[in-house]
Amino acid sequence: MATSKCGLELTELDGQLPPGEVHVWLLRLELEENAINTLGSLLDSEEQERVARFEVSSARRQFVASRSFLRIVLGKYLGVDASQVKFRSASHGKPELAGNAAIDFNLSHTEGLTAIAATRVGAVGIDVERIRDQADTLDLADRFFSKKEAEWIRSRTEQERITSFFACWTAKEAYVKARGGGLSIPLDGFAIIPDRNQPKLQLEVFADAAEAKRWFLCRLELPEDFKGAVAVDGAVSRVRVGWLSAAAL
Repeated sequence: MATSKCGLELTELDGQLPPGEVHVWLLRLELEENAINTLGSLLDSEEQERVARFEVSSARRQFVASRSFLRIVLGKYLGVDASQVKFRSASHGKPELAGNAAIDFNLSHTEGLTAIAATRVGAVGIDVERIRDQADTLDLADRFFSKKEAEWIRSRTEQERITSFFACWTAKEAYVKARGGGLSIPLDGFAIIPDRNQPKLQLEVFADAAEAKRWFLCRLELPEDFKGAVAVDGAVSRVRVGWLSAAAL
């Protein structure tokens, strides 16, 4: 079994989610059209209506694969068929499981990759991004990051700036998604400075130092063209990361 810096790699989706653990499942979005059509049958009527409105084929395929993937993973943990997984919208529109299931989850997808985080610890957020070499990292950091983060990005070598930017960006997005506040949470109100030698991330909330102490943040070990991070409101004993193959769907 391979070992990641955040935890142990999961060899199979066995439906076990122990207290204190966060599971991160990854899926490459390289599926044949017949597989997409099969997966689409798992979606509920509202999701299928959304599928019908997509005009761009790649976006449609990504939505179907990601939402079906989410249902399969959660159905395994709940012990039900994927088509029976029910969602509802919580505050700020963040989806959650209907009923009394004590599992929090979050979904993120980017070009070519979907990631799901699931835990019983507390609110969870995950973000993955494909690294885009053309990104104007200095301008984006000045506009959206805290002054501390923007100065850190600026201090990096030219070669390091792009990867450093996406490492910081995904960590901030994971925290915001876990909080569930969306655009109501100012991105310059907190700072996360990644350390290449330390997978665990340190959060600093400028207006409330105690807020940061509640949170666990960790960067994810992904293929070199991606960056990602997960954030959890609570004490985490282990983060386990695994890949789900298309054959398992």
